[in-house]
Amino acid sequence: MQSFILCLLFGIFPICIHSRIVLDIYHDNSRANSGVSAENIQTPNQTYDEISLVKYLNSEYYGVIKVGKPAREFKVIFDTTWADSWLPSEHCALYELSCMWHTRYDSRKSSTYKEDGRKYERKGDEISLKGFLSTDDFHLPHLKVANQTFIEITHMPIMSTILQKADGVIGLAFSSLAVDGTIPFFYNMIRQNIIKQNIFTFYMNRDPTTPKAGNLILGGTDRSHIKTNLTYLPVIEKKYWTIHMDKILMKVGNKSYSYCTGGCDAMIDTSSNAIVGPGDIIGKINDMMGAKFVWEYFSYKYMVDCRTFAKLPPITFVLGGKNFTIESKYYIQHMTAFSATLCLSPFVASTTNSNVWQLGGAFLMQFYTEYDLDRGRIGIAETII
Repeated sequence: MQSFILCLLFGIFPICIHSRIVLDIYHDNSRANSGVSAENIQTPNQTYDEISLVKYLNSEYYGVIKVGKPAREFKVIFDTTWADSWLPSEHCALYELSCMWHTRYDSRKSSTYKEDGRKYERKGDEISLKGFLSTDDFHLPHLKVANQTFIEITHMPIMSTILQKADGVIGLAFSSLAVDGTIPFFYNMIRQNIIKQNIFTFYMNRDPTTPKAGNLILGGTDRSHIKTNLTYLPVIEKKYWTIHMDKILMKVGNKSYSYCTGGCDAMIDTSSNAIVGPGDIIGKINDMMGAKFVWEYFSYKYMVDCRTFAKLPPITFVLGGKNFTIESKYYIQHMTAFSATLCLSPFVASTTNSNVWQLGGAFLMQFYTEYDLDRGRIGIAETII
């Protein structure tokens, strides 16, 4: 999506399509470092698995899995705001350009496929999907998740997905959000007793010189990345990974500003870079950053001066009575194509008039997070640079 903004701003859509292909080649050549083994054989005594994450245009974070037998690679976003998993289907119509652009699942070529066939449809302001349910084996670097039911997508919105790097989604939200009582991916790992801890962990990489975005650990933790103790925050309701936020603080010059002063809810979102909130507050934050309005119809609407972005104020999120501060050198999103660079604010107004905030990669880039399914809580700590 972000590359599409560049195309519109500079009038180079055909060139950007070519640029996407070049970037595809670059990232595909780095798959050797993705951690997905050639045989996908379950390793004896392996009690967790670790997925290397890749960042694309500083806005999208994905890992590589394999599906079926023989196993085929798919790039997927591990998304804490979805419970279901989905992949583009070979049954997409030829006019479904976004589907055609991505790697598609073909059940006819997998000996471990099991037919389900239940229809699926989701309509929303930001994304609409159609498809049907299927079941197959999902392969991680060392573990196999057998008989995983997922959605074969036959329709996906072109504007929000054609230039998305990832093919599909692995949902990591709570099972109460799953379609038709299906068992979500992580719950299946627990049910099949292939992991020791019912916890998954995200560690995000802040290094701007590498496409590596960090790691996802399924069934374990790695606290070697943190320099402070974990702050544990209870999940408000076992649907999304939503916690209570005390307030947001921002200091510009000699003046201090406070938002969400009576407390509000914040959903942790591993699917994007954005920090989403109520439109009036988002507008004020962007105004104080000197961010300029870019384009009405896309997610990232405000641009800042690339020459001075490092001088923008830090922003503090108070969670569990503790300050979690993000710095502009990490939260500003840089997008470069053909020597043209945009610096975008991650602060995006909610399209649903919701008062629930979403804390995405611009927040997570500086904080290690553990998601404890059994205790219904998130542990957060500042990472070591």
